[in-house]
Amino acid sequence: MAAMMTTAVLVRASAPRTSVTSSSGATGFKTVVRATPVSLNVAARPVANRAASLQVVAANKMSRPNLADMEQFKEGPNDTGSSSLQIALLTKRIESLTEHLLVNKKDYACQRGLRMLLGQRNRLSKYLLKKNPAQHAKVYAALGLRTK
Repeated sequence: MAAMMTTAVLVRASAPRTSVTSSSGATGFKTVVRATPVSLNVAARPVANRAASLQVVAANKMSRPNLADMEQFKEGPNDTGSSSLQIALLTKRIESLTEHLLVNKKDYACQRGLRMLLGQRNRLSKYLLKKNPAQHAKVYAALGLRTK
């Protein structure tokens, strides 16, 4: 959907004897119109369509995993914050950011966020290993993570 944008350029007339007057009134110049293809994909769409397309992209990133997918890590029906569940949620976010960084290698802000998430997961893992080693082994086996 490339739109054509016209650009007017004043060019010096080749023959000095001919007096060409442009639309701006400058004597000795002629107007040359050039057509340049310009992509106006984002600007051409109505605001409502742009917002909807951005929401679709954000939904595909899976930056916040769903708790329904994490039933095996819950310690009870109302569990939303146990260490094993937090480790599982962080692992899903880390996987998502890792996929993003494979495509966008120079996204340094994302790299920093990934390092922060890895540190948080490491701290939670140490805590869970100290409090409940059996649960720690179970979580790491279910997530396919290696222990140090």
